[in-house]
This record gives sequence, C-alpha cells and structure tokens, in this order.
Amino acid sequence: MPLISLNLTKINRDRGEFMKQKKLIALVCLVATLFAIKGEAAYKSSTDTGADKLDILENMRRHARENALTPEQKNLLKVTGEMRQNLRRELDPTKPVPTAFEGEELTYDQNTGEFTAVGKVHIIQLDNHQFDSEMIRGNTIDQEIEIPEKSHMLQLTDNMPRVTLDGYHTFYNYGTKSGTMENASGKVDHQYVSGKRFEFYPDHVIIYDGTTTKCSAKVPDYHLSAEKITIWPNDRMILDNVKYWIKDKIVYTRDRVVQNLGPDAKGPDYPRMGYNSKSGVWLAQDFNYNLARNVNAKLHLFASSKQHVRPYADVTWENAHSTYILTYGYQEDNDNNWIKKEPSFIYRYGDRIGNLPLSYGLEYEIGRWSNNGITSTHSKYTLGLAHDMIVFDPSWYLFLGTSFSVTRESANDSTVRGWNVDTTLLKYFDDTWAAYLGYYYASSNKENALFAYGLRSYDRKMETGLSYRMDDKNRFVVGFAFDLTSRRLRDIDYYWFHDIHCSQLVLRYRAKRREWQAHWEFIPW
Repeated sequence: MPLISLNLTKINRDRGEFMKQKKLIALVCLVATLFAIKGEAAYKSSTDTGADKLDILENMRRHARENALTPEQKNLLKVTGEMRQNLRRELDPTKPVPTAFEGEELTYDQNTGEFTAVGKVHIIQLDNHQFDSEMIRGNTIDQEIEIPEKSHMLQLTDNMPRVTLDGYHTFYNYGTKSGTMENASGKVDHQYVSGKRFEFYPDHVIIYDGTTTKCSAKVPDYHLSAEKITIWPNDRMILDNVKYWIKDKIVYTRDRVVQNLGPDAKGPDYPRMGYNSKSGVWLAQDFNYNLARNVNAKLHLFASSKQHVRPYADVTWENAHSTYILTYGYQEDNDNNWIKKEPSFIYRYGDRIGNLPLSYGLEYEIGRWSNNGITSTHSKYTLGLAHDMIVFDPSWYLFLGTSFSVTRESANDSTVRGWNVDTTLLKYFDDTWAAYLGYYYASSNKENALFAYGLRSYDRKMETGLSYRMDDKNRFVVGFAFDLTSRRLRDIDYYWFHDIHCSQLVLRYRAKRREWQAHWEFIPW
C-alpha cells in the first residue's frame, strides 16, 4: 500500500526549464508513489535500501528533458508573443487568425484572399503555427495553405499535439485545424515518427505506413512500424498491423497495439535481460493487450538459468478511482523474493479527500499463494492515508504517510495486523547531488510473515543514501539500511546507472550480502 502522495501545484521553483514543468512533474511524482491509485512509476529502481526515493528526481529530470522546447520552438513563441503585443485591437474568434508572411516574392489579392509566396517563404500564424518552404500558396479568407514541394511544419497550438515535421505535398486549414502531409518525418509530441501520409486533426494525428519510437538516435535502437498509427497526445497511441524492430531486425509482430502515453507510460514491450545470484542470467518480456476500453491483459514471460520459466498473466479493469486485477502465475518483488499466485484477485481504490492536502487508498487482495512447498489462502486488507508533499524550500521535500493492514494465512491460521508508518526527507542539492533519509515502521514484515514477498525485512528501519550524477550518461548511488531494533547496519547497496543510446545498464552490488545484480533494458524516454 502506498504511503506517499504528492501535489506539486504548491511548489514554487525557479531553476530554469528543469523546474518549470510543474504540472508534468506533479503527474510523474504522483504516479511514481501512488501506484494503488494510478499506474506504476515511469522509472522504478530495484532496492531494499530506499534508493527508489530518488526515482522522483530522476523522472523529473527525464521528463523535463523530454518536454524542453527546442531553440526553434522558443523562437516561434517569442515571435507570436511579439505579434500579440502589437495587435491594434482584440482578436475576434469569428475571423481568421492574424498571419505574418515573409518571402522573396509575395502576391496577395485582398478581394479573394488568395496569395502566393516564393523564395524562402516563412509563414507564422498567431496560434503558434509555422510553415517554411520555397513556395506556398493559399487563401487567407478560407484559412488554407498548400505547399506542393518540401516544407517544414511547426505546431505549438494550445490543446493540440506538438508537431515538428519535414515533408511534401502539404495542405492545412487553420480554421478547422486539420490537414495532410506526405512522406514526412520528425516528431509528434514525444514520439519520433515517419510515414508516407500524415493526417492532422485538432486532438490527434494519424500516420499511414509509418514508424514511431522515443529513441532520438539517427538509427534508433528500437522502433515500431505499422500500417496505421493514431496518436492521442498524453493519452494513448493505437497501432494496426505492428512490427517490433531492434535496429534493422524484426523481433515479432502484432495485429493491434494500444500503448499508453500518459504519465505512467512504460514504453513498448521490448525484452529485458540481467543477472542476479538467485535467478542467474535471466530474460523477461511483457506482452500487453487492450481487450476493451479500460480493460487490459498482460502476459509476462520470465526465463532464467537457475529458475527456468516463470510466467504470469493478469487482466486489469480500471473504472473511475477503482482498479480490479485478476492475476495468475509467478511474481517477483524488488528483493528477488518469489511467490506463485494461483490465482489472486486484487481490488484498489484511491482518491483525494475533498480540498484537503490528503489522499487515501484502499487495497484488498485474496488468493492462493505458494512458495517453498507452502500453499496458503492469503488475504490482506490495507487502508492508507498520505499527506501531499511538504516543501520547506525549493530543494527540501518531506513525505508523510501511514496505513493499517490485516494479513491472514490459512496455512498456519495466522493473523498479523497493525499500523505502518512511512516518512521520507528528500534533498535536491543541484543537478549533480541528491540525498534522502527515511524512517519506516511495518507491523507486517519478513520476520513475522509466512511469505517474504513484498515485505520489508524488519519492523523498524531507517534508510539513507546519496546520488551523484557524473554526467548525462552516468549516475552513482549508495544506499544504507539500518535496523533500529537491533541497532545495526543491515544493508549497503551500490548502484551504477549507465545510459547507452536509448537503453540503460544498471549494476547493483549488495555489499552486506555479497551479491551482484545487473539488468539491461530499453528505456521509454
């Protein structure tokens, strides 16, 4: 059960573009901490020393970078801003949006509205549209432009997809905010795209015989190709007759894919691989299927040199603030503890409490759990309450939360109930350094539970750690876990996060346990 909730609308920062993404950061952090209410983290560390608390800053940095404006986009906003300041009268929404033309030769008929511009043509419209070409013709009354040859398109209009494209045979109507472009490539929101034909609409973009990826490399490490791609910004992307590529090789195909583009998006279903002492060398991959609106199925495949094949499947239905999950198969927690659910049903509900800075979450699970020759009917109720993130100044953050849980096992007729407390203080020094300090009390833990899966090692725990970013590709973290009951240091973890183009290698050494872990995966940013 989550114990932390965030509301970053209260934060007032001034650290350049990285700190200007308030609404996006709020969504990222909320998703990263309130998994029972909405989704999972965009980026999640494997840890038993609290290093995942730094994921909040990592997601903030990555999403700020992803949403940063290019110099060209900044210039467009600057120019349209100046145009607004120089308007002689207020805008009339029933009339065409004001437009500025630049070109070596311009002809314009005031009666018909028809115009032709030739030679390094530059058109900027007040609603943040820009077109560049060697020849553009159109009609200002009908609010249409037509570009027969190559053109460059820039769109930053409010409540519409962010578009930067280069293509041919372009037609666009500013009044209906719709148009077409052929043989184009560029970027639609966060997706790098290409296609034989693009169709633009006010709230979505359709690409025919196209490709999409979030990898910015000239030759992407991975991409998807499809006969038809429909992008609904910050919502979902629908692909028909899909091929999954790694470099220039097809990995597998799917008839239809619905991919989440919201703040909890995980990216496409590509394989992951790694090593740890319990599983040996392992390979994992998820296959996600959209069965209906808000109904999704997932098949998780896992194979390792020591534990062989351990898959699981689940079906999830999301309805308003409720989530219903039916799952069957083997599942692993962040501490490499396994459980087999055969099956298990999970219900989650979460919401805010009016206008108060508080959120609550309810979770109930019941199912047959098996591990190490023990099979039990496992049930657990959890009710959690969390305060919005408290900001002391632009770089100190405090998270407060509590929950009450009841766990019952039929195998030994046991019941463990009690309160749980979760507090974390996070310090952002600068783009290089960050640190955390946390205190946790867990009434249900590995020392009194029948199964170790998903539980903390002991009841009272203090976690602390430090993150150092050497450069854009390398980050190092050290984390410590203290058992406050026995007053001894229980864990020291060292991490190295290394970005390789559009994939990431993570090495983890658990010093107290003398265990090495490593994993490699494509990253969805």
